Amino acid sequence: MSRIVVAGAGIAGVPAAYRLKEALGPSGKVIVVSDKDYFHFVPSNPWVAMGWRAESDIAFPIGRYLAERSIDFISSGLVALDPHRRRVELANGQEVDYDYLLLATGVQAATEHVEGLAAHTHGVIHLEQTRKSYAAYRAFVRQPGPIVVGATQNASVLGPMYEYALLLDADLRRRGIRERVPITIITPEPYPGHLGLGLSSETRRLLEQVLAQSDIRVVSNAETLRVTETQVEIVLHGAPGSGQAASSVPYKYCMYWPPFQGIAALRATPALTDAVGRVMVNEFLRSPDHPEIFAAGSCIAREMSAGTRVPVRTPDSVYAIQQEVEAAVANILAASRQEPLRAPTVQRAMWLNDLGTDGAALLSEPQVPLRNILWLRQGRWVHQAKVEFEHYFLNKIRLKPPYGAASTQQIARLMSTLTTNGTAGRPSPTGAATRSLEIPLSGETLNCLRALANISGSAPGAFAGRLLEAALADAKSYLSELDLENLERSSRRLLLDELPEAQPGVEFEAGAP
Repeated sequence: MSRIVVAGAGIAGVPAAYRLKEALGPSGKVIVVSDKDYFHFVPSNPWVAMGWRAESDIAFPIGRYLAERSIDFISSGLVALDPHRRRVELANGQEVDYDYLLLATGVQAATEHVEGLAAHTHGVIHLEQTRKSYAAYRAFVRQPGPIVVGATQNASVLGPMYEYALLLDADLRRRGIRERVPITIITPEPYPGHLGLGLSSETRRLLEQVLAQSDIRVVSNAETLRVTETQVEIVLHGAPGSGQAASSVPYKYCMYWPPFQGIAALRATPALTDAVGRVMVNEFLRSPDHPEIFAAGSCIAREMSAGTRVPVRTPDSVYAIQQEVEAAVANILAASRQEPLRAPTVQRAMWLNDLGTDGAALLSEPQVPLRNILWLRQGRWVHQAKVEFEHYFLNKIRLKPPYGAASTQQIARLMSTLTTNGTAGRPSPTGAATRSLEIPLSGETLNCLRALANISGSAPGAFAGRLLEAALADAKSYLSELDLENLERSSRRLLLDELPEAQPGVEFEAGAP
């Protein structure tokens, strides 16, 4: 019987635990350990920091969903690893043995490398940071001033930096105070849109065009020296031979992306991590020195981007992390069966960035040169796709296991609400624009529908719409993970098919540089 410990309950750890338990069944034990008792969809943090999402929309207690799959859960973080004894020590004093360990711990902000970064800037890396950022932003809009959105040298997740700046632009315009708020982006990249990948001129041109239209100033090749209460002090690195220039940018609200490092327990484990505590793995996501340890997600050591005057690290994405999860799970299962490892990591990255009401999608494959596919597309469909992907991912985490009977929880909840409170005059529960769909009903079914609508105090059409939405939500609980993925792909195709040819936004396709 294999005993597998998954360290982390985030976008890598939870899907990995689901897949491992489904593959092992009763013959294997899967234990998830985490310093947090909730699942958190990190890519939506910028929306929460703007007040466009509530915390409850993107985070929820994870224990019950793991228990539904017979996965043990210990809400206590790692404090030490003992690879030789195959054991982890937790903050609550427990020691947990394993046959295989999957590290999906995420990362910590290394704010200590820049003076004043922790004290004077805000962040959207963790939920607690995001909560404080939103509170600070609410206070800021009452007395607005300059905003700085930046990233330090050695930062690696720069797409959300641009996303957040453009969300700020959209929100401030809605509030009618945009002209009172200069926005400056400070980045270590040689140009906007480099992202640690060295992307093509079309990518750069598109992003520069969007930023210019939004009146957002960009300072590139910037090394952040320190942050005071009122300004960011930087050094600008010019072309070779042109020297350096010191500068400062004033602010009243400052959001910064720091460099990342592995958690303390990983940094303290010999021969496991690189200089910043991120796990070194081979092409099979396996530790070369500790073969029972695998890793997936942002805790993995990434390559440094070459050819930049200020160091920039290679990013990861939810899309790439899910590919890592699939590879790591397949390789753990192969190792437990004493089979050769056959699932190398696919170097492919995809991002969906919200630009307010618009969006930009980027695909890079492989994600480090030489790459043979590279395209960037912009349009309102990307904004919608990001919203839908958030819903898809969260629903997948909440999904009941594909075995056993599924209960009609959504319908039961709806009927209880309708018969208790009534729904006369209520809008569609999604709040979205509605469309008609012709559905033939037998006379008996139609009469029953009208009667139910009557006793609930709502119009038959509105009642039917809400009942159908609840039924579809319950229907998904019967689907396997593969069926859900097929459902998501089909939904994407339908969304794209319905888009008008003359949709707002621009679209580019480019080959490898």
